[in-house]
Parts: sequence; structure tokens; C-alpha cells
Amino acid sequence: MFDLDNIEKTEHYQIPENYFEELPGRVMQNIKHEQQRRKAVITSAVAAVACIAVAVGVFFTLHVPEKGTAITQTEQQVTTSVSEEEALETFAADYYSEELAMMDYYQYAY
Repeated sequence: MFDLDNIEKTEHYQIPENYFEELPGRVMQNIKHEQQRRKAVITSAVAAVACIAVAVGVFFTLHVPEKGTAITQTEQQVTTSVSEEEALETFAADYYSEELAMMDYYQYAY
């Protein structure tokens, strides 16, 4: 068997001078650096989201569809060419035809 007491005892690793005294300062410096990087990334992300929100808001505020104006012009033409009596007759005919259809449905449904 091996006798461990007879083995030469030497230190295989060498530690630089003041290593353990300087270690907390270096660790704190690295932590501060990481925190600054995270703040920069978060700030950039918030700025990008804000820019996109502003762009979307401006787009929907300033974007006027062309069909909207055409519809209002068509509505103006229709309202000027149809008299009030004709409009009421058309509405009444549509209303009563729907009422009759509902009555037929309920009469045959049960």
C-alpha cells in the first residue's frame, strides 16, 4: 500500500498576490457592467416599441381610405334622387315582408 505521509507535499497552484483581497471589487465591477448592459438593452427595446406605436398611430390617424369619400358621395346622390315617400314605401315593404316571413317560419316551425 501507499504511505501518504511519505509523499512530497508541494503546492501545485500559485495564487497572484492580493488575489482574494481584490476579488470582491472585480466581481462587483462585473455586476455593475452587466446591469448597465441590461439597462441599455431595455432602454433600446422601450424606444423601439415607442417608435412603432407612434408610427402605427400616425398611420391610422392620417390614412384616409378612398372608399369612404366615394360612399358618402353615392349616399348623397341616392338621397337626392329618392323622395321621402318612396323611401318610406320601400322601407315599409321590406319591413312587412320580413314580418310575414317570420310569421310563416313560426307557423310551420311548431
